[in-house]
Amino acid sequence: MTDPILITGGATRLGYALAMHYIHNAQPVVITYRSKRPEVEKLKAAGVTCVHADFATDSGVLDALESLKSVMPRCQSIVHNASSWWTDPPLADQLDHLALMMRIHVGTPMVLTHGLEPALEAADNPSVILVSDHVAHRGSDKHMAYAASKAAMLNLTQSLAKRYAPTIRVNALCPALLAFRDEDDETYRAKTLKKSPLGRVPGFEVAIQGICYLQTNQYTTGTILPLDGGRSLNMP
Repeated sequence: MTDPILITGGATRLGYALAMHYIHNAQPVVITYRSKRPEVEKLKAAGVTCVHADFATDSGVLDALESLKSVMPRCQSIVHNASSWWTDPPLADQLDHLALMMRIHVGTPMVLTHGLEPALEAADNPSVILVSDHVAHRGSDKHMAYAASKAAMLNLTQSLAKRYAPTIRVNALCPALLAFRDEDDETYRAKTLKKSPLGRVPGFEVAIQGICYLQTNQYTTGTILPLDGGRSLNMP
């Protein structure tokens, strides 16, 4: 691949690991980021084009699209990775919170994919990957809006795949927890390890492998690739 790959939310966790993977393989990268952090400066120093974007508002999404169009006349692939993992708020704020989750996880991929369609069509074997979540299938009692929006993202994946076929392939990755956060305590970590038959939290490399597969395989579209360590087996 020689045309750039766009990663939304590319300055933290999976997005940052994926950007570094591409850099190490001499692949041009464009990322969006919401907050200033040391990783942004590291990416810039490595030659990555970093575009500030706030997907919390309609105007923020549209402004980001115009900025991306100006720096990406061609685009090999989009990885819709930008995400917000916020606990559900009190009742009075739940509708606004749901709208925010839907804007970030559904509206933003829909608008950016549509707006960057000409740039994708200019590339060879163009693809779009949406990064959903294992909870899209099982729900979450503390992150209901997040889980619902990630489930809607899977439906959007199939709609986009139908709309842009046969030129642009659209697939989704659906991972369970890939890496612990610093604030995760030992009780939570031990409980999480028991959720899958493989008994481990694998790190971001397995997701990178999945994304690269979806980008390179020319006969996948509308596919939802699970990455859950066998949690769906429902073993005791």
